[in-house]
Order: sequence, then structure tokens, then C-alpha cells
Amino acid sequence: MSFFKNKKFQTAAAVISVIVLILIVVLVKYCSKRENYKPLSRAEEPEGITFFDLGENSEFSSDVREKLKDRLGADAIERWNPLDLNINYKGFLRRFFPELHEINQKLNSPLGERVEHNTIKLRYRYARKRNVPFDYVELIFSNYTQKPLYFYIKSKQEGSNIIDVVTKKYGKANTVNWEGEKGTSLYWENARSILIISIHDDRYGNPEYHTVIYYVPNLEDLLSRERQQREHKEEEIKQTGKTAF
Repeated sequence: MSFFKNKKFQTAAAVISVIVLILIVVLVKYCSKRENYKPLSRAEEPEGITFFDLGENSEFSSDVREKLKDRLGADAIERWNPLDLNINYKGFLRRFFPELHEINQKLNSPLGERVEHNTIKLRYRYARKRNVPFDYVELIFSNYTQKPLYFYIKSKQEGSNIIDVVTKKYGKANTVNWEGEKGTSLYWENARSILIISIHDDRYGNPEYHTVIYYVPNLEDLLSRERQQREHKEEEIKQTGKTAF
């Protein structure tokens, strides 16, 4: 009988040991996960002017693309695109936004030649089907950093609602009355992002609203990276010339 009692005691002790070991492993894993857990930091929150939660510090990804599809419908994607920041009419940026005009000049050839940049462009032509007040949407990101460079949104009569929403979020707008042209632009600045909403009539006399967001720091970063690439390439050519003779 003593033998069987000892056997039962040994079995129970073994089972308890296994249970304790499992609990220790689970506890260690739980603590490890708690240590690695990081709450969403303020740096990860979208900065500046935002559009569908995309801000100055946001990054394009496959997940972002899928979320945009849910909100704006099917997209068309293009890579290596020209970048023309001009809006409304020739000379508008030069007259009212000289900083943007200067960036635009650096992005384009003074001779009018086509200049393509390492960018990702998304186009949405059927956003109306998703019950949003946009007739056309174009989003351009840097393919170096995946950060947004330039957003363009075209709307019809519902554009007045957009102005109300933007005003509530960013405050009273600054106003630009077009010189020699029929139209008005409202603009806001936030964390060096610039949002401009321009209002003018279409050929049928109905108001159109053209919204543009310029992410200035990201545009400057693009220019800086392109300049570094040119300098690196020029140095490589120079070194090749030295070793040729």
C-alpha cells in the first residue's frame, strides 16, 4: 500500500510541477509582451493639415491604400510622375505663395522639358459612388520616404460643406481675391502644411471647389534627396574619368 501511495504522490507532484512550469512560461510571455508594448506616441499622430487621417508625417503603405479604397473607391496608381504645383491660373503661386512658386520652379525644368520624380500617385475618379463630396481625388507621395507631397481634390456644389468643416478644425481662413480673374481662394496653414480651397464657376456657371494641400517640408525633402542623387552621380562620373587614363 505504501508503494501505491508513494506512486500516487509522485504522479500528483509531477502534474503540479508541469502546471507550475506552464504558468511560469505564460507569465514570462505576458510580461515580455507588456514590456514590448508601446502606446501610440504623439509623433505617430498625423500632423499638419490632414485628409482621411493622412498628415505631414504619415507614410503610404498597402494598408493605407486599402483604407483609401474603402473610402474613395477604386484607384489608379502611377510611379515616376511630373510634379506641377501650379493652380488656378499662370502666376497665381508667384503672386500669392512665393515659397511654393520657388519649390515648383526647382521641381521643373526652366526649358519646359518633362521632369519625372520618384513618386507614387493615386487617382480616384469614382469617389462619388462612396457618398463623399469629391468628384476627383489625386494623392501624391514621395517614394523615398512614403510621405505625402501634394493632394488635389475637386468638388461641385458640396464643396461649401468642406469649407465649413475645415474652418471649424483650423479656424478662420485667409482670403485671396484673384487679380484680373473671376475667383476666390481661401487658405490655411498648419505645421507648414498649406491648404488652399479655390472657388470659381465652371462653364455652366455652377461653382466648383478645388482643394489643394501642399506638404512643404516633404516637398523640400524630395528636392534635397534629388540634389544629393545628382551630386553623387556627378561624383561617380568624375571618378570614372580619373580612372580612364
